[in-house]
Amino acid sequence: MKRGSILTLFIFLAFIVISSSAISQESDHVTMEDTATEHADKVYDHDNVKALKARPVSYTDGYHTFINDKVQIVLEDYDNIMTDVIYYRINDGAEVQYSGPFTINQEGHQVIYYYSIDKMGNRERTRTLNVIVDMTPPEVMLTIIASFTKQGNRIYASNNFTYNYTINARDNLSGVETVTYSVNGDEFRPYLRPFTINSASPVNMDITAVDRVGNSTTQYVTRLLDDTGAVIADDLANVQIFIDNTAPTVRIQPDKEFVIINGRNIASKDYRFTITAEDEESGVRGIYYRLNSTGEFVLYTGELQFFANGMHKIEAIAIDGVGNTSRIETLDFYVDIIPPETNVKMGNE
Repeated sequence: MKRGSILTLFIFLAFIVISSSAISQESDHVTMEDTATEHADKVYDHDNVKALKARPVSYTDGYHTFINDKVQIVLEDYDNIMTDVIYYRINDGAEVQYSGPFTINQEGHQVIYYYSIDKMGNRERTRTLNVIVDMTPPEVMLTIIASFTKQGNRIYASNNFTYNYTINARDNLSGVETVTYSVNGDEFRPYLRPFTINSASPVNMDITAVDRVGNSTTQYVTRLLDDTGAVIADDLANVQIFIDNTAPTVRIQPDKEFVIINGRNIASKDYRFTITAEDEESGVRGIYYRLNSTGEFVLYTGELQFFANGMHKIEAIAIDGVGNTSRIETLDFYVDIIPPETNVKMGNE
């Protein structure tokens, strides 16, 4: 009598539901009275990193089947007369007799080989199932962009920054399912796009990322970028951020002493004027000037010289590394380029 056997493989799944508040993505406004130095380890990296225990979850992208290490593989055989025994092995491992549901705790691509034998000794052909086991949660990076500046080992910020936050999460196997974040202990919200926060210093940020088979993490690393995109710091464990509230000082200086006539500064066309600025904290980012109260301030690049006769004015400002702007420094003077005239007189007795 011709007999056949049919083997059906069941994978029992449980799905994780991630819930979060539907909160608008408008900019948060955070006010902090304390503008003293903030320690980065208070603001950024969490020490209590934890891969949250997931329930059994599987996911398919249409080509591959991903599972976590909680998914149980169940083998059941059917026969027209009487079933007997099932054998299986994983990859190149030893073949074992199936005795009950099992899990796979080796990450990556796995092949399950299995077959059954009935009571009459009829052996099923070997079948295979390919799965990818994902046991690793996503990797998360928080990027904070502001007008930071670095002087030596110190990072300076202003107390009126707008901080731009970007969260990047990646998962090399099943992919990222959700990313949620919380600001200063508020409710978690889904991360949809970069956002800004107005604050005296970077805020406390909690982030949770979950992949498509339920592996979850609250760990993230943080990078600080200045507003040009340059990396200011990528390891914040021992970094301090100092608040710079002091604007630079500006000085306009001629290369020679003025001639003072009736309280007025007099110069010739040979005078050269230099503008300098000092800032003891975040440093000077740029010096700007304008002449005779006309037009916009432009970047100062070198000495100034005047060839037109009459009154002149130099106005100068400086901006430090975190955007503090100095008061306007002004210098008024008269440029005399007209030569004297000599008259001849005849003296008669």
